[in-house]
Order: sequence, then C-alpha cells, then structure tokens
Amino acid sequence: MLNKLFRFFMISILIIGLISCDDNPTSLGSNLLPNQDLINVTQINSLDAAFEQKARFYNTDTLDLASSTKIFLGKNGNVESTMLMKFLFFFPDSIKKAILGDSLVLKNAFIEMQPIYTKGNTNNSFDFTVHEIAEDWNSLDFTIANLEALQFNNENVSSNHDFSNDTLITLDLNKALVENWMKLFSSETQEANYGIYFNFTNTTEKILGFPAISSAEDTRLTRLKLIVEVPNNYTDTLTAIVSSDVHVVKGKLPATNNNNIFVQGGIPIHSNLFVDVSKVPKYSIINKATLKLHVDESESEIGTIKTDYLKVALINDYELSKTNTDYSVINLELDSLSYYTGDITKYVQEWISTGNNGLKLFTADEVESLNKIAIYGSENTDLKLRPYLEIIYTSKN
Repeated sequence: MLNKLFRFFMISILIIGLISCDDNPTSLGSNLLPNQDLINVTQINSLDAAFEQKARFYNTDTLDLASSTKIFLGKNGNVESTMLMKFLFFFPDSIKKAILGDSLVLKNAFIEMQPIYTKGNTNNSFDFTVHEIAEDWNSLDFTIANLEALQFNNENVSSNHDFSNDTLITLDLNKALVENWMKLFSSETQEANYGIYFNFTNTTEKILGFPAISSAEDTRLTRLKLIVEVPNNYTDTLTAIVSSDVHVVKGKLPATNNNNIFVQGGIPIHSNLFVDVSKVPKYSIINKATLKLHVDESESEIGTIKTDYLKVALINDYELSKTNTDYSVINLELDSLSYYTGDITKYVQEWISTGNNGLKLFTADEVESLNKIAIYGSENTDLKLRPYLEIIYTSKN
C-alpha cells in the first residue's frame, strides 16, 4: 500500500513539473503581468508610414589623392584630370661613363602607358600634350592650388602618340629633354629631374586611369624606355621607372532633371540625407534598420570599374555635414544594378535615443574612381524611388 501511495505521489509531482515547464504560456497567466510591462515588436517603413525626409548634395574639400592606386588623365562629363610624373634611372657605371663622355647616343626615348580604367565611351576621342616641369614638386601634398601655380614649359615634348591598342598607349619623348635627365643622374650629385606634366586636349571626351606607383600593378606601371648605342660597340634598351606621380581632379556640381542627389569620386561630391523617424516611440529598442537607395542610371556616369559600395556616416549637423566620430562608417552594398542597401541599426538607435541630424553619403572608392552615381532623392514624384528606410523596433505599450 505504501509503495502505491509513493508511486502516485511521484507521478503527480512529475505531471505538475511538466505543466509548469510549458514554453507557451496560456492566457490564464497573461493577466498577471502589469500592462506597462507588455512589449510590442513593430515594423514600420518610410513608404507606408510616409516618413518626412530631405536630401542635398554638395562639393567637398579637395581629397588627399596621394594614396590613390590610379592616376587619371582626360575630361568627361562634369570632371577633368591632369597628371604629373617623375622618372628614376638605374644605369651601370659603364653607361654613366659613356653618358658623361658623350660617347653614348640616345637613338629613341618613348613612354609606354597601360590604361586600367576608362570613364566615358571607349570610342570617344582622347589625346594630350606633355610638358617639361620647371620646378620641384611633392606628390604627397600636391593640390589644385599647387597645380595652378606650377611652372612648366609650354612646348609639347611628346610626339607620335599611338592609341591603336586599347591596352597600351605609346609616345615618343623629346630626346634632348631625356638626354639632360640622363646627364643629371649620371653626375656625381645624381640630381633628380622635375618630370613632366600631362594635359588633355580640347577634343578629349573621356578619362583614362593608369596604375600609380602605390598600386600592386607593378608590371603595368608607366615606363620610359631608352634605346641607346655606343657606336661600333653595342646597342641596348634601358628602362626608367616612375619615381613619383600625382593627379589633380577638377569638376563642378552635376545638374539633375529628376530631383536626384549625387556622390562622386575625385572631386569629390557628397550627399546628406535626413529621415524623420519621430513616429518610432522615444524609448524603443531598434532591432533592425535597413536603408535602401535607388540609383538613377540615366544621370549616373560609371567607368569601366563599378563602385560596389557607398559609405554612410552619422553627422552632428545636417547643414555643416560634420561627422559624428563616435560612430564608425557603414557600407551600403550594390545589391543589384539599381540600388545600394545596408544595415544602419546603430544610427537609427542614436536618432531615437539622442537626436537625429541625418547622415552623409559618399563613395567608398572616391580616391580610386571618378564614378558619378545619381541617387533618387527625397523629392522624387515616385514615392517608391525615394530613399527607403525600414525599421523593426521593440517598444512598451
């Protein structure tokens, strides 16, 4: 009898334990929770909730282009670029002796350049002039102001431009200029040359990008080749490498017929975007916030290397565009050919918790590319094309 009572008692405890461990509480206990502790998970977006928004684009300060892995030459659309190069020679002692003794004859000097980027139709015209620079310059701090004050000779020291091959451009360089460089380097002081300045012609309608000396494209760097001869002795080919290079980009704000905003490399152009999220309750927890920006291909100008990412930064002031350095920059990925998207949860949480001054947009490759990307703005007549923000948040009743 005692054994039966014990088994009944143990089975009863087990049943009670199983009921109490149910993960899905019934309505029986729901009224025991105070109403102020109940929470809601809500999804809201700028299309359905009609978030008020505004956007603007503007030209920023000159970029530090010294870190670019490309240098650009030409003009296309709203942007143009010129470039400078210096060359470094490596001669064995026998060549130096022949140069200083005037027994070495420079038969030809020519430059080979390999484009790795094109902005504009590849069939558009392209040409340039080359000029001897008459003063020293430093690529690490060279700006538009330095270019405007640059001293160079007006004479075009290049000839026989060959653009017949899309992957290689060749041109002859004035032999007297190169001979002077060779003598400078072969002297005891091994003086450096000031290099050459490349300027596009008025008929040019595209921009080409070439590997810069900071890139990994070592085998495709611009090179100066010298065909030299010591009469009745030998003929040889020597190569001088680029020791310093820089490009300077100028441009103007693009025009739009579609109420677009823009981001563009080189100049560069940034945009600010403000989305009013005040419809989200003050003390909400932002579970996820996704931003989507639609691209207007009709007003965009993309080179042969596309821009895979835009960057967004939180700002402290919409008009002054001052970046909030407490937050890191976020990438928006090109999810298709028509829009960029990314997770900006931490930004929206800051807007809800502290205050909303909007965010800044710019291209992730703004020192590497001159791509102009048009983004449908906040005043577009088609609401579906405006910047889209979707928010999932948790709040109390």
